[in-house]
Amino acid sequence: MTAVTHETGALRSATLQERLVAALPLTSVYVWLSLVYGYEAWRRLTPWLFTDELELTQLARSLAATGHPARRGEPFNIHSLYTVVTAPAWWLGSVAGSYAAVKYVDVFAMTSVVFPTYFLARMLTTRGWALFAAAGAGSVPALAYSSYIVEETWAYPYAALCLLLCTKALVVRRRGWIVAAIVAGLFAPAVRGELIVIPIVYVLAAAFVFTSSDWARARRQTWSPGDWLGTIALVAGALVLAGAIASNHYIEWQYVSNYYKHRAVTLGNWAAGSFAIGLGLIPFFVGLAGLVPARGEPRSRELRTFRCVGIAAVIGFGLYTAMKASYLSTVFATRVEERNIIYIAPILFVATAFVLAQRRVNLAALALAVVYTLYLVVGTPFQMNVQLYSDALGLAILEQANRFYELTPSAAQWILLGLLLGAAALVAAVHRLRGAVRLGAGLAAVVALGALTWNVTAEIAAAAGTISIGGSAANTLRRPFSWVDEIAKRKPTIYLGQGVGDQDPEWLLEFWNRSISAVSSLDGTIKGPGPAGAPNVTPQGQLYWTADPADPGKIYDYAVEDWPCVDFAGTFKRRHLYRALADRFHEWRLIQLTHPNRLRATCTGIYPDGWSGADDSTYFRFSGASSGWLRIKLSRSNWLPSPATILIGSIGESDREPALGTIRKRISLRLATHGDRVVWLRVPASGFAVRVAIARKFVPRDLAPQSSSDPRTLGAQISYRFFVKRP
Repeated sequence: MTAVTHETGALRSATLQERLVAALPLTSVYVWLSLVYGYEAWRRLTPWLFTDELELTQLARSLAATGHPARRGEPFNIHSLYTVVTAPAWWLGSVAGSYAAVKYVDVFAMTSVVFPTYFLARMLTTRGWALFAAAGAGSVPALAYSSYIVEETWAYPYAALCLLLCTKALVVRRRGWIVAAIVAGLFAPAVRGELIVIPIVYVLAAAFVFTSSDWARARRQTWSPGDWLGTIALVAGALVLAGAIASNHYIEWQYVSNYYKHRAVTLGNWAAGSFAIGLGLIPFFVGLAGLVPARGEPRSRELRTFRCVGIAAVIGFGLYTAMKASYLSTVFATRVEERNIIYIAPILFVATAFVLAQRRVNLAALALAVVYTLYLVVGTPFQMNVQLYSDALGLAILEQANRFYELTPSAAQWILLGLLLGAAALVAAVHRLRGAVRLGAGLAAVVALGALTWNVTAEIAAAAGTISIGGSAANTLRRPFSWVDEIAKRKPTIYLGQGVGDQDPEWLLEFWNRSISAVSSLDGTIKGPGPAGAPNVTPQGQLYWTADPADPGKIYDYAVEDWPCVDFAGTFKRRHLYRALADRFHEWRLIQLTHPNRLRATCTGIYPDGWSGADDSTYFRFSGASSGWLRIKLSRSNWLPSPATILIGSIGESDREPALGTIRKRISLRLATHGDRVVWLRVPASGFAVRVAIARKFVPRDLAPQSSSDPRTLGAQISYRFFVKRP
């Protein structure tokens, strides 16, 4: 009895050891890729993809702090389970520590796509080729998102898991697999809204499996022409009904399907083109061809089911991408939306692995796929005028080649066309030489190695772009990043700006300083995510957020003021210089506020570069401790001369905002083309307002189109500075 037990234990130990050894290659792929992406995440100093990363951070922080999702204190929907998963990271003490935790968790999560891709490929092919598919899906350019705070980091592997479960359930048809697939599919939209496509893919895949079954094919052989016409009519009616239902529930679908069908096709192809370029073209056209049966290949339920699921996924995610890109072009901007189609990458790599392993492909399907890919290469904008196109990381390899090697779009197109034709010839040769086992296998290995090399290079290019932009963002904010938190200690702090032309510095400040609970501006130039409405201000400078100044609604302990045009009453605590437009240094000041919160002075109508705009500029000095001097500097900065008028008066009120009241003094002067004009005004301790009106405003783009593209209407460069004693 003891001997039998010993033998059984030894057998179990040997089996476990064999399993561990078998798991080692896939685990190694995961570990090495995670190390690469972890290094990239470490080098990414700060988020910069705003407002995406800031909004998801706000929601996760509010969940961690209160258990309820909110943006800048205003309740909001939970958005996705990504915010729930990342919320615990914000329990850590510092923003830097929490940000690092989120990045590394995202890296491990997104890289895990190798596991469902591997097991999906193992249903069709050998371990070696399944490892190729897993490595390919785990090294596409979109893996550079692994260091971002975006939903793709979890949605990409989760979509691959759903496709695996769907395929497995349709193959084995056992209760456990079916239940797992259904639960995962219903849960998918909570991971990311776009994954509403997953249940649709399930339905399409089941329909394709049914219609491609032996029973269905046998039934179709008995159909008359009338049966075929009736079936076509039923399918067309079902499509019309589905479109009507979608239009009734989704305004985006209704808008695009009724008015922008051509735009959907064009922008959908742009996304597919960027995706294909990022994959190095080979997995794209070979993967598409691999979804079509080839003559003489071994037939199996697994292969037929995989193709049904794959075709359904290509249709579902392709259609979603086209419709979303088209809709965004009407409400936001015309974009290359590759990030919405990346979810079919595991399908294409598995199909490519199967084709190369079998060394057999449907030549007609291959030719059509090559022609379509050629069309995409010719028609897709490469966006090589930017450092990194955040919605289409597949283009990063071309953008970085342009940046470092001065590759032109024309040269890039010829390179891609040469790559396409050469790769197509190799794949065709692999098919023709399948009888010559060693030569055919060698060519297949060369094609696979080339595809992986391109993908890894493209991912590194995308990561290099985001690391570089992150470095520039860090130089914009400048260290220490969390300078507000060091003093405010999470006490309620408001950021108040004026004339904000580039909100990136504010977004960075808001991310790195959790004390900032509200963001606003005097002129509406600060935007979301979350509420950013301007406060009401009394003629005495008090801030209030209700209809009654006696009940201000919100009281803050600290304020970050966009100095000098925002000047709070209170105790000065710290100043911080940051870079803004034209790489100029601007100043923020942290003030410990009086209660109720009150402004000492403000100026409006001035852009960040110092120019006044179409509505001129006004300076308000609310009640102070003593009289003093106001210095006004004026310049036309080499533009045409202009008369100017300075109006001095009391502070009135208009729509709960300060306004120029009774005019007490008027000064007329003329601004020359060259040189500055300095005006000193003796001003009282009581509140006053000063307005500078420029008579001859101009648009730089109209006056000097060869040297300026500035479309703004400008008056003069103006600065105001109050002194108790005249220097």
